[in-house]
Amino acid sequence: MHLLTSFVNLLYPPTCVLCRANLSASGATDGALFCSGCRAGMPRCGPPVCAACGLELPGAFDAILRCARCRRFPPAFQAAAAPWRYEGTAQEALRQFKYRQRHRLGEWLADGMAAAAGARFPLDEIDLIVPVPPHWLANRLRGFDAPHHLARRLARQLGKPHARRALRRTRWTATQTRLSWTKRRRNVHGAFAAKPQMVRNRTVLLVDDVLTSGATADACARALRAAGASRVFVVTAARTPFVRRAIRNPQSAIRNACSR
Repeated sequence: MHLLTSFVNLLYPPTCVLCRANLSASGATDGALFCSGCRAGMPRCGPPVCAACGLELPGAFDAILRCARCRRFPPAFQAAAAPWRYEGTAQEALRQFKYRQRHRLGEWLADGMAAAAGARFPLDEIDLIVPVPPHWLANRLRGFDAPHHLARRLARQLGKPHARRALRRTRWTATQTRLSWTKRRRNVHGAFAAKPQMVRNRTVLLVDDVLTSGATADACARALRAAGASRVFVVTAARTPFVRRAIRNPQSAIRNACSR
């Protein structure tokens, strides 16, 4: 079998799944998916990160790390984790998995998610792995449910039961891409429902592909908690990075800060 594999690799050299570079030339090990350049372009998420939503906090040195949004609006989930920032080759890998159905990429992403969850969450207390559900019509149109595939692989890696139908989307929601944080929360408010008989008194690991504002994860966690789940943790393949907004009126910002 080894000789056959070597012969096939000689005829058809393995290439990077993202940039198609020759993996042998880049010094990649057998079975690798990425060349050295693409591996180097996979931006890791933190630390330091928000203890609640997992947002990177550049320059934060507080003993208790929590972003301003989570301090003001505490999420319904206990904590969120992600192995990569949603940029660079990590973003491209996720896009190819979601929109081109590259299952090997999905398995690789889920393995990274398992490592991130193990580093941040008490895995021995996790009872159930639940994916964020799409609306049935969206699932029919797309034909591919990325969170479900990630959750299924993650369940195998962690040795936990996977409950795809424990959570459902009760109504159609507009895409969150171009919405503000406030509108995102309003868009998904009450859009999910959980089955009490499946989640009551259980600690749930909620799975999605990307966490941006956290509005969807928060709405799902609220539905799970309303159905009796004791705790909810969230793991995603990527987390959108911290964006420092420019201050339009520095003098006004200084006056406001000094008056507090």
